[in-house]
Amino acid sequence: MARITSASPHVKQFIRTNPSIVCMILAFATLLVDFSTGREIRFPLVYVLPIGLAAWMGKEGQAYSMAILLPMVRVSFEFLWQSPERSRVEVANAAIEVFAMLLYVYLMGRQGGQSRQMEVSLTTKEEEMQHLRAFTRLVGTTLKGRGISSGLADGVAVIHFSEHDAALGNPNIKREEANSETDRFDQAVAASIRDLHKIRDQFERDGAHDECALLDVHLTLLGDPSFSRKCQRRVTEELLRAEHAVDAEIQDMVSRLQGLKQEFMRQRAADVRDIGHQVMGNLRRSGAAMPHRLACLPPGSIVVAEDLLLSDALQMDPFNVAAIVTEKTGPASHVAILARVRRIPAICDIQDAATLLASGDRLLVDADMGTVTVAPTLSQSARFADKGKSATARIPATKDPVTGCVTKDGVEIRLHGNIGRPDEARMVMEHGLEGIGLFRSEFLFLDADTAPDLETQAAAYTEVAALFHPMPVVIRTMDLGGDKIPRFIRMTNDPAMRAGMRGLAYSLAEKNLFRTQILAILRAAHRGNVKLMFPMVMGVADMTEARNLVDELIQTEPGIRPLIGAMIETPAAVFDLPGILAISDFACVGTNDLAHSILAMDRGTQGHSAFQSFLHPSVLKAMDQIIRTTRKQGVPLAVCGEAAGDPAVACLLVGMGVRELSMNPFLVDGVRQAIRQLTVEDWQRVASEALAAPTPEDVQNLLTSRFANIDATTCPEKAGRPQ
Repeated sequence: MARITSASPHVKQFIRTNPSIVCMILAFATLLVDFSTGREIRFPLVYVLPIGLAAWMGKEGQAYSMAILLPMVRVSFEFLWQSPERSRVEVANAAIEVFAMLLYVYLMGRQGGQSRQMEVSLTTKEEEMQHLRAFTRLVGTTLKGRGISSGLADGVAVIHFSEHDAALGNPNIKREEANSETDRFDQAVAASIRDLHKIRDQFERDGAHDECALLDVHLTLLGDPSFSRKCQRRVTEELLRAEHAVDAEIQDMVSRLQGLKQEFMRQRAADVRDIGHQVMGNLRRSGAAMPHRLACLPPGSIVVAEDLLLSDALQMDPFNVAAIVTEKTGPASHVAILARVRRIPAICDIQDAATLLASGDRLLVDADMGTVTVAPTLSQSARFADKGKSATARIPATKDPVTGCVTKDGVEIRLHGNIGRPDEARMVMEHGLEGIGLFRSEFLFLDADTAPDLETQAAAYTEVAALFHPMPVVIRTMDLGGDKIPRFIRMTNDPAMRAGMRGLAYSLAEKNLFRTQILAILRAAHRGNVKLMFPMVMGVADMTEARNLVDELIQTEPGIRPLIGAMIETPAAVFDLPGILAISDFACVGTNDLAHSILAMDRGTQGHSAFQSFLHPSVLKAMDQIIRTTRKQGVPLAVCGEAAGDPAVACLLVGMGVRELSMNPFLVDGVRQAIRQLTVEDWQRVASEALAAPTPEDVQNLLTSRFANIDATTCPEKAGRPQ
């Protein structure tokens, strides 16, 4: 009995998915029963089973056919039994049965149709309820990713799935078909090149030279004779259909690129996939091409996709697309470059973006901070509106040929960029910054199932160091602990993590992990101007231990000794600052952690940005003490963190004596333009007033009033365009 019960769902599933086959089997069975029992026993009503099932399952054509054929076949039995005297009677009976069965099919078809419609309605309602429940769980949720094109956007999600993933069909061909398949391939490549030239010519007429340069890359790849030869060889030698030959060759090329250690080269795999999809599209195309779905989006659309190809992105109307949110598209990809050229805010690394979100969801996209807020609350919407204008009100930016940053009275301020991965280095160069002031190395550790080895780390650091040489690249050693716990550590009972250690303290407790990272940084120093910086330094003791470890490892990795710096971001470091500076080549203030640790605030505090926390009088006094001490001891000081990227706070820091700032590359334009309009003497007076202010609100009001004198067109938030 248990076996029958367990088999029942499988039987129902087979009937549901193969109704025609089941009906034919039943029809054959009824005829077999009718024939085998002979003329003495009649089972005309047994025909109801296959006919009724076909009608109920929506196979009405099959049901009507069986309603006519089955009684007629039954009549033929009379001739086999040699009873001609009964033939006329049987034909009349069969006609009556046919009429009755046809009426039965009509009634069952209507009833089955209503039942199916009700089932579809219930399924749709259930899907809507599931989406509503998922949507309710996501209301006000902020998803964290990485900004790859600056800006803010308030819009509606449009989920985009690639049109290029359809089944390819039978892969094999006969040898005599090989020539026709290679001809198909040649025609598809030629059509793809024509399509790209047509788009490029339109961009050239519009003066869109950056878009033309991106298309030139694809034209070069498509025109590569080796690509065509390899695909044709797969057709003629492996006897593959043209679609399968292209797919196999593209997969092979992508695998080779993704196996490289350089992030920039891995990003080129997307271009290879793209040209493959373009050729495949022309191989499958019959008749005129349909308009691309991304070419006719309504205004305020936020395109959400697992991945986005350049050929798709080029179809988008930049005036209707408010932002781009993806799971895989990286900062060095051509899609990201296009987004920056067209000033479309874009974020990547949003896990399961295309399945977690749904078309119609309202989203707030802050690409500067790398966040997407789903179905925002009223308070979230109000804060977002205060931060900047919607991306639909963007004003095109003019590229500034001058990359230096000098105040009106001739004081040079060095501006560097913060990055979290090697593929973000290109954005630093695009914004004309003078090097990397903070290379966060945690990306190698946080999502890894095993600790990264020496070769993996050295390749990542060397890629950036070589790209920026001779400009400086400051690599911060792993800042783990607290809310940053690597996956491979979560799976173990790590005593250092249990003890609540963070930053340098954690690294010193995990000597093997720390040694490997320092060795990798020392290797990278052979290829560029690398500086090494320790996070969350507590005092002289841990700084000395870390420096001694570097000295020990230099003996095994001889070469240039990098400058070694300390991050000042705890009260303990501020109190022990003279001793720390005595054994440091440079220092850097992490404004976010410094403010939060002084004010005993949770880093995830909502509605309180890091630069607002930095304006607290206690934090400003600690900052003033750090600046005075470093100046007294002759140790170079930089400031990184969110505060350095705010134009008003950056001007305040310059007035306090800071001459080097490191920030999110997207924020540099506003900071650079603001600093160029100030005089150090004026902002020294502002700094003196700020240090004397009793409350954070007084400091904020002071900066607001003094910052109003700076030309509104220079700062993103005043110019009505995203930061």
